[in-house]
Amino acid sequence: MKDNRPDKKTMKGYYKAADEVHKHDKGYNKIGNIQYVISLALVIIIALSLRLFVTEPTRVSGDSMYPTLLNGERMFVDKTSYLFNEPKRGDIIICYYPNHTASCVKRVIALPGETVCVMDGVVYVNDEPLDESEYWNDYVFYNTWPVIVPEKCVFVMGDNRNESLDSRSAEVGPIPYNRIVGRARSVIWPLSSFRSLALKNEI
Repeated sequence: MKDNRPDKKTMKGYYKAADEVHKHDKGYNKIGNIQYVISLALVIIIALSLRLFVTEPTRVSGDSMYPTLLNGERMFVDKTSYLFNEPKRGDIIICYYPNHTASCVKRVIALPGETVCVMDGVVYVNDEPLDESEYWNDYVFYNTWPVIVPEKCVFVMGDNRNESLDSRSAEVGPIPYNRIVGRARSVIWPLSSFRSLALKNEI
């Protein structure tokens, strides 16, 4: 059966001719402008929704997560991770400290109901030394009193243990779930440094 539909060139000519005929028609031009504005608004709404509720690139500021994350790198942050699952030990999260307006990036060390402390350079969770060989292989300065992590909270530390303000400090403490923005999944910038932030036992 023969296809009698006009080709793209014909249709392009048709629209051009229609625009020429209606170029002095304010109503016609107004409709076109409205459609453009609506389309632009939809694109902006979708982009903002993705940024607010799904994902966003986040810049690393400072050296508290060195050597896992370097100052100035940008991360892919998944904001949906904890809608259906609770944080796990080893996750790198973006969160807000109490009375702080800037977000922080830290690693989850202990979970609700667990007891965590630092003793003689080692982090202990429920009286067992924590295996941190994938991201920390040095001595942790300053012992801490044992802390029981409250319900729906996590105890966080920076990978650069001796250069990090984190849950060990009384002004920070355990982080409530509702102050967690999302989970850092990978480094996306610079492109030459692209890498996953998952621990080996997750891959």
